[in-house]
Amino acid sequence: MLIDEQKKYRDRANRARRELLKEKEKFGAISDGSGKRYRACVYFVLSGAPEKAAEFLDWFEKEFPDDVGEPTFLLYAALAYYRVGSLGEARGYLLDAMLSNIYLLPYLFSRPMPKQDMWHSSNWEQPDYIEPPRLFRRPVCLSQAASPDSSN
Repeated sequence: MLIDEQKKYRDRANRARRELLKEKEKFGAISDGSGKRYRACVYFVLSGAPEKAAEFLDWFEKEFPDDVGEPTFLLYAALAYYRVGSLGEARGYLLDAMLSNIYLLPYLFSRPMPKQDMWHSSNWEQPDYIEPPRLFRRPVCLSQAASPDSSN
């Protein structure tokens, strides 16, 4: 049984996916300067439906083959694939998440890293990009990521 918060995220995920499909059908392409293509995966994971997130990711990879991804999206994609037992895909997305913002994983493990003396080509790569509430609307329970079966 879904709790109210999970239902809210499931509804948001379905709406986000429908809007993308509708735009593709109507215009033949998806014009996305705001990052709306990243929402459905995150919302499906938050709703407790990693299998739906994985299905969406299969479509996403075909629709946006050259997409570099956004750090939060990449992290949630890794969680989705991990929870459905697709460890190879999970590792790939986790590596991409780590490289898309080197501050992300240390932050999640309560070991924030000071800003490095390096060029950051995007605001997504900055340390302040991962600070709440931008990264998470609610806390991610890392203990739930302990095994692929833990989401059931």
